Amino acid sequence: MLRLSRLDPRTRIVMVISISTAAMLVKDLLLLTGILLFAVITLAAGGVELKKQLHQARAVLGMIFFLFILQSFFAWIGGSLLEGALLAGMLSLRLLIIVVSALIIMTGEPRDYLLGMVQWKMPYEIAYMVLIGLHFFPILKEETLDVYYSIQLRGTEMKKTSLRKKLAVYLKISLPVLAGAMARAKDVSISMEARCFRIKPKRTYMRKLKLKVRDILIMAIFPIAAALIIMTAKGVLFAGPSDTDQNGGNYQEIVLSWTGEPSSTQTVSWHAKKEYGGILQWTKGEVLTNDPKEEEALFEGNANEKKAEKTEVRENEYFTYSAEIKGLKADTKYSYRVGDGKSWSRSGTFSTAPKEKENAEKGFSFIYMGDIQYELMDRDYKKWNRFVDHAYLENSDAAFALFGGDMVVNNAKIEEYEAVMEYGGPMFSNMSIMTTPGNHETSIAPYTYKKIFSLPENDLAGNGEKDPGQTKSADLSEEVYSFDYGDCHIVSLNSNLFLEERKNDMGEKAWQKMNENVKEWLTLDLSESQEEWNIAFMHHPPWPVSENAEDYSDTEVYRMIRENWVPIFEKYGIDLVLCGHQHIYMRTEEINGITYIMGRSGEKYSRYYKESDPLPPYVKTLNEEKTYQVVSIKGNRMTLESFGHGGKRVDKWTKN
Repeated sequence: MLRLSRLDPRTRIVMVISISTAAMLVKDLLLLTGILLFAVITLAAGGVELKKQLHQARAVLGMIFFLFILQSFFAWIGGSLLEGALLAGMLSLRLLIIVVSALIIMTGEPRDYLLGMVQWKMPYEIAYMVLIGLHFFPILKEETLDVYYSIQLRGTEMKKTSLRKKLAVYLKISLPVLAGAMARAKDVSISMEARCFRIKPKRTYMRKLKLKVRDILIMAIFPIAAALIIMTAKGVLFAGPSDTDQNGGNYQEIVLSWTGEPSSTQTVSWHAKKEYGGILQWTKGEVLTNDPKEEEALFEGNANEKKAEKTEVRENEYFTYSAEIKGLKADTKYSYRVGDGKSWSRSGTFSTAPKEKENAEKGFSFIYMGDIQYELMDRDYKKWNRFVDHAYLENSDAAFALFGGDMVVNNAKIEEYEAVMEYGGPMFSNMSIMTTPGNHETSIAPYTYKKIFSLPENDLAGNGEKDPGQTKSADLSEEVYSFDYGDCHIVSLNSNLFLEERKNDMGEKAWQKMNENVKEWLTLDLSESQEEWNIAFMHHPPWPVSENAEDYSDTEVYRMIRENWVPIFEKYGIDLVLCGHQHIYMRTEEINGITYIMGRSGEKYSRYYKESDPLPPYVKTLNEEKTYQVVSIKGNRMTLESFGHGGKRVDKWTKN
């Protein structure tokens, strides 16, 4: 057994730095637990009396436990307690690893570490500061205990004292100890200056440390092991298909959608910060592997290829590529990848829709998410990442996903769209994503949203006339559209049409023309639908939770939707309307044959609903936590289930 005390002090320093660095950079709970176990085994094998050392460090361990409890309640910020406990657990594990690994340092004498640091060419002034710190720790501990015992000898029984009095006692202890430490530091400083501490820039030492073979081996093994652990945690090694950087290479944020018929086409969009070649390859069957060479072999000779169209989002800074595959076989799984012919993304998969009759018999489901945006000061989409990953993994057989607007806070910031698509992860690259714009996607022209997502371009006969001086386009392509999947007809509507700012910006005449165009299109679209089920999704709710918020109100928008679109919904048999905007989950009673769902899938909580407000009579269910919805259709039955944190079902609705 190799005792730690026999190792060179520099070796022990490298060991502690390696273990602590790995602990700070790893974000995987299992790996952190493994690092802690390794540190404990290293101490035990190195001759350290763990029981004794941990007993002496019980105050520090108690503080770590207290921080764990505190973080469990505050780290989740709108999530579940389990999420908070996991985050707090990782923080506590990191601190515990650092404390345990620091015990390696305690196996040597402080003067040895001074000598080692000086021989490493560290300025001796800094080395001596470290030495004095290590030297003073035991002294401060003894002085603290002296004051503690003296208080007890004067009649204060700490075990029977209340917490408030204990805190007062600890404060009384800390003040004399701190005063004594400052006085001692001053004495040491004067003493060192009196001995001409700085007069010689170079110093000689009677003893010289020499590294042995075992020291060299350990100093090489520990940093390499730490680097391997960190790379594994970050997905550089052993990366799986569900890792955050799932696309690899220079091609990031791949998004699937439909711009044509879902049973025979598939549109693939991807994004890059540089102008790379845009090539899409696809082949029948599933090609999922972590080995690029194996993946290359599977695509070679079998893959079809198409050149993508390129769009410049910001001049010479950000580029989007899009390619539509046509002539695909219905109800078939395909694999694809994107690249420039030399470097490629990791492969993803998609499945075409079955033919209508077949689909009615098989049935299908889709996911709905509303309002995933974060507050202006909290754009950490990593929190949403855990939520959307759970939704996808629990419903990976879903046919597609609908998003009800307000995916971002600032439409002009590419970085926010990048975060959405990056942390959307496997869902966005393996399932068609169909979106409708929210007020935050259309608040700033030109619409970055329309350059990011590829959606159907249903013709709206003129799209409104432009008045002189108009700054916003009346073009509603990719904003108002419809598509069929099996025996279901789905319509996207841009409810931002009714915002006062858009009306003022366009001018009354142009706005009226565009409004009439949308109503005519919607009437024709729904009247021609032959499907069993009809669904509409938009951002603003026609039937809100509250229309009387103190800080903000879209009452006029809600009213205009009810006057202009809802009568058409009711006339042509819309079954379900999905919306968002008010950042809360709500399901209405059936209103003239239609059920309205308001979704909230992000951290931002409702500004609109106050508990003191009376709920409208049409509200059936209300839930304040973030949720996602799964809509299942089979034959003459439609079912909607709403799920919260951890997959807990909070609501269910069925229509026959």
